[in-house]
Amino acid sequence: MLFRSLYPRLVAVGVAMLGDVEVARDLAQETMARGHRRWVAVSSADSPEAWLRRVMINLVIDHLRRRRVEARAMERLARGAVHVEDTRADPRLAEMLEVLSDRQRAVVTLFYVDDLPIAAIAKVLAIAPGTVKALLWKARRSLERHLEEES
Repeated sequence: MLFRSLYPRLVAVGVAMLGDVEVARDLAQETMARGHRRWVAVSSADSPEAWLRRVMINLVIDHLRRRRVEARAMERLARGAVHVEDTRADPRLAEMLEVLSDRQRAVVTLFYVDDLPIAAIAKVLAIAPGTVKALLWKARRSLERHLEEES
């Protein structure tokens, strides 16, 4: 039951942060597999859903970091001679979120895409609610500046 209700939301979070449906599905699947392997501990947690969301966010952030490292390596190798096509599902959203830090991106995605309240986001990311509010505020300011620069 938990899988059916939470899996689509995890995929939505992944797509918003990554812009790639297939990778988001893979990471959501890995999240659920990790939850299953540790089900005794997960099921006794205050909120198994928060635990699973935290795993998903961590997997997404790890993937983003690997993607950045790979992109820099490709740039060094190609030195502009090879252009890799961007295959992200929704490049506009993912592109906008790229101007944010990993933590800001996670908070914005959980708040606006997964529609979680501040307290739930704090629980998922294991940070204080005030930190969530501060990250949302900073993310909004960064996005405003980015939009102004594009205009």
